[in-house]
Amino acid sequence: MSTFAKPENALKRAEELIHVGQKQAALQALHDLITSRRYKSWQKPLEKIMMKYVELCVDLRQGRFAKDGLIQYRIVCQQVNVSSLEEVIKHFMQLSNEKAEEARNRAQALEDALDVVDLEADKRPEDLMLSYVRGEKGKERSDREFVTPWFKFLWETYRTVLEILRNNSKLEALYAMTAHKAFQFCKQYKRATEFRRLCEIIRNHLANLNKYRDQRDRPDLTAPETCQLYLDTRVEQLKIATELSLWQKPSDLWRISMA
Repeated sequence: MSTFAKPENALKRAEELIHVGQKQAALQALHDLITSRRYKSWQKPLEKIMMKYVELCVDLRQGRFAKDGLIQYRIVCQQVNVSSLEEVIKHFMQLSNEKAEEARNRAQALEDALDVVDLEADKRPEDLMLSYVRGEKGKERSDREFVTPWFKFLWETYRTVLEILRNNSKLEALYAMTAHKAFQFCKQYKRATEFRRLCEIIRNHLANLNKYRDQRDRPDLTAPETCQLYLDTRVEQLKIATELSLWQKPSDLWRISMA
C-alpha cells in the first residue's frame, strides 16, 4: 500500500502514472489514500483526488473501486461537507452516462457504415442477403463490444449511487434525482428487467427506512419536503412502469405510495 505525507502527493503520483499509461496503478494509488486511516477528516484536496478517482474508475470500468471509494468519502464528508460528496457523485454519474452515449453512437456509426456498403454494392439478390446477414452479425458484435459493457456499467453506477445515498436526510434530494435518472435510463433503452430491479431496490430502501427508526440522519417522512420527494419519485416510477407496459408494477407502487 502506498503512503503519502500529503494528499496532493498521491494525486501527483497518480497523474505521473497516467502519463505513462498505467491507469490501474494510478487508481490503486488513489484508492490506498482514500481508504487510509490517516485521512478521516475532510479537506479540500480530497475532493480533487476523488474527482480524478471516479474518472479513472469510469475509464477502467471499475465499479467496485468506485463504490468502495465513494463509501469512504461519504464517511469523511457526511458530517462536515455533504456538498462535496454530492459534486463527486454527480461527476461520476455524468461521466458514466457520457461513456454509454459515446459507445451507443460509435455502434450506430458502425451499423450505418455497414448499411451504406450494402446499399452501394451492385450484387445479386443472394449476395445482398449474405451481406445483410453479415451486417446483422456485425451489429451484434459491435453492440456486445461497445454498447453492452458501458450500459451495464451505467446501470451499476445508478445502483451504487442509490446504495450510498439511501435513507440519509442530508442526501435525500440527490437520491431522488438519481432515482429519476435511473428511471429515464430504463425508459430510454427499454430496460424492463432493470426497471423491475430498480423498483425492488427502492422498495427495500423504503422498508428499511420504516424498520430502523432510530437510524442517524434518517429522513423524516412526515416533513413536507421529504414527503414531496418520495411522492415525486413514486409518480415517476408509475409513469415509467406504464410506458414499459408493466401493468402489475403501477398498482404495486401505488399501494406503496399510499402506505
